[in-house]
Amino acid sequence: MSVYDPLRAKLDSVRGQTVRFTFSEIEALLGRPLPASAHKFSAWWGNESSRKAGHTQARAWLLAGFEARVSLKQRAVEFHRP
Repeated sequence: MSVYDPLRAKLDSVRGQTVRFTFSEIEALLGRPLPASAHKFSAWWGNESSRKAGHTQARAWLLAGFEARVSLKQRAVEFHRP
């Protein structure tokens, strides 16, 4: 079980091609704050799920069929189906 399973479940329920969440909305889904690196580095939102790279968060949206595009300035993420 992953900390990011609630995000994956929410994305699994999305019927459209794109959905946008603020960092606060994602934190509410997770029931915990995002790590500081999610707020500081766009690479944290990269679309690679390699266990070696430690991107377990990316597995949540990739397994749901989405890729992420982050705006650190807006503190929001747009998930889109490729």
